[in-house]
Amino acid sequence: MKMAQRLQPKKFKQIDEALDWACEVSDTDELRERVRAISLGNSILMRFVAWGVGYEQGPYNLPEGETPYKDEGLPSNMADTTITQEFRRILTLLPDGSAAKLPQWRREEIWMQICQGVHKKEAELLDIVKDQRLLEVYPKLIILEDFLTGWKAPEVKTKKSRKKSVNLSAE
Repeated sequence: MKMAQRLQPKKFKQIDEALDWACEVSDTDELRERVRAISLGNSILMRFVAWGVGYEQGPYNLPEGETPYKDEGLPSNMADTTITQEFRRILTLLPDGSAAKLPQWRREEIWMQICQGVHKKEAELLDIVKDQRLLEVYPKLIILEDFLTGWKAPEVKTKKSRKKSVNLSAE
């Protein structure tokens, strides 16, 4: 059995690029090692991921679904800002953040400004994390149980289809 090679902390400008890089492998040990490497290279990443899987309460009291913003069609790494640079503003939208007592319209305005400033892929990731759907997009991150103390991956519930009974008795 081959052990995953110990990787140096890896830095990415955008969090979506870091998660894509970590999840592109098929080996679980290498996936764990890549998550470790990116979490050491970006202290914000694990907190952001913890919000996305429901381990911690992330930005709240915002409308569910996609945030409306103008896509300027910029290539990756060419946006005005990144999630990492906007992290302080995102923290204000937490339950104990400084924007907790602001009117709802102002909280939504701050969120829309953040989404407008980051690259399209990061804006989509912000919405995914806000709605705690990160495991839907990055299912391999189920290995986060190794990194988030006390977090248990949610069980995948399968929908049972109920079969209608057909009454064959003749009247």
